[in-house]
Amino acid sequence: MNWRGVPGLAAALLGCAAGLLAQTVPAEWLRAEPSPRQAAEIVRGAERHGWPAMATALRTAALRAYATGDRDAAAAWRNAARWARAWADTPADLDAETRTWLLGDAAFSEDYFDLENPADDPAAVWRILARLRTRDPENFRTYAALGLAIALVYDTAPPPAWPHWQVTEEALPRRLPTPEEAWDFFVALDRSGRSLHRLERLDAAELRFLVDLALPEAERRWAAENVRTPLARLDETYGAVAYRSDRIAAGDYVWPGRRYTLAGILAEGGICVDQAYFATQAGKARGVPTLLFGGAGRDGRHAWFGFLGVGRKWRLDAGRYEEQRFVTGEAIDPQTWAPISDHELAFLSEGFRRTDPARAAAAHAGFARWLLQDGGVNVAETAARAAIRLERRTLEAWDVLLELRPEPGVAREDVAREAAGGLTAYPDLQARFLAVAAASMSARGAAAEAERLGRSLDRRLEGRRDDLGLARLAARLEAAGAEGPAEQVKLYRAWLRDFGGGAGAALWDEVARPLVGRLARAGAWAEAREALAATRSALEPAPGSQLDGELRGAAAALAAEASRTAPAP
Repeated sequence: MNWRGVPGLAAALLGCAAGLLAQTVPAEWLRAEPSPRQAAEIVRGAERHGWPAMATALRTAALRAYATGDRDAAAAWRNAARWARAWADTPADLDAETRTWLLGDAAFSEDYFDLENPADDPAAVWRILARLRTRDPENFRTYAALGLAIALVYDTAPPPAWPHWQVTEEALPRRLPTPEEAWDFFVALDRSGRSLHRLERLDAAELRFLVDLALPEAERRWAAENVRTPLARLDETYGAVAYRSDRIAAGDYVWPGRRYTLAGILAEGGICVDQAYFATQAGKARGVPTLLFGGAGRDGRHAWFGFLGVGRKWRLDAGRYEEQRFVTGEAIDPQTWAPISDHELAFLSEGFRRTDPARAAAAHAGFARWLLQDGGVNVAETAARAAIRLERRTLEAWDVLLELRPEPGVAREDVAREAAGGLTAYPDLQARFLAVAAASMSARGAAAEAERLGRSLDRRLEGRRDDLGLARLAARLEAAGAEGPAEQVKLYRAWLRDFGGGAGAALWDEVARPLVGRLARAGAWAEAREALAATRSALEPAPGSQLDGELRGAAAALAAEASRTAPAP
């Protein structure tokens, strides 16, 4: 796919690049992707002149390839420039052969930079990749995506709350296997034919959710021998663990046993988080990427799981109870050990990034950012628009268009509204871009217009993504703190009247509990009681439910604290 059809782009780019350092890279090289021989020459050149100089030369060359060549060549040279810049900025003890391989493998480089994240430890990622490839070169050619997934996940240690907090460190040590152990296990699993997915056919984006194993080797073997549910019915592994309602009744949410093993969970039964843990970890041990979700529903909280099913289609609701109306589910991205955003989860499920138009659009957007940095405003706009025409979900292109309009004004707001209008299937992105528009309106003095846009957004999110509306409300209440307790409660009651009925336990977690706490700390006891009563009235929790118990407990604690701090008669 080429982009010579983008009006005026080639001529403008060639003029923009004139007089720069393009002659450092021979022009004939730019007609195709970097070859292994050319990559070796680049490494030798960097040994003489340094990676910063090589990064500058390759960047200029990539821009000329973008102006005159096809997508594959331009994108590949851009990634070569990105490797050079990365090695200039982050010194790493990498041998020349590893650098030559990375520079000369266009497909692997595209996958790497597609997944690169600021949370990564890049030097650690590169070292893991080099070790795995050097140790098992024959299999690495087949399972390069698996190696990339392991490197991106194993570069940093998991947090103490992974894979969930409802089990002690003594019962479940939070340790990943070594990269080599994970590699050997998954390669052997796939080679033996026992993996439920053909791992060599999955990409690194999917495989990240496979390699985050909490299981030691003995448990991985146990899962392979004892969990035999086929991929088409993998959701049944959740219900295989008997539900312990007695633990819920007793408020015993943390695993009570001394060890947390799959066999022990299956034998003893568990609550929803144990069911989700069993299903996700047993799935990983059988070659299935999985995610553990947690979310708030109408009367309490719940955990369920998702998995990559038949036909590489993600199923994200295994074990989820629809009657609870869970507002949203939160899962951890093992590459960052932070919650994965909702649009990223949707993008993963849709798999559109594997398509040629999406890859071409990503390259357009990357060049648009470079052109913006170089002061080429017009060509940056043209490149960003080319990206959006190919794939409207190219977020970097929308960001570039906004950065081209940094000052508050109608032009910035029009782009933000356009982006939101093109991303209506992703409420978190719609909210993000409309918030940009509202902030611009407020900054230029159009406060009433900004408020109307905010109310419109709340209506769009109601019943669809109430959690995003709750986040907006929490921010507004915190900002209203300077106006006093009465104003906060007034604002809260108005929101409850218009939108609050279906928000469920998430309203209590994200908004009401923090509000009541702030009011109590300020000694505004009447307002705190009023906010708590309004919450119960809006949510109408089922008697005896988790939410009902928490609201009763909060009311009792509030009364006790108010009595304790009351002045003596």
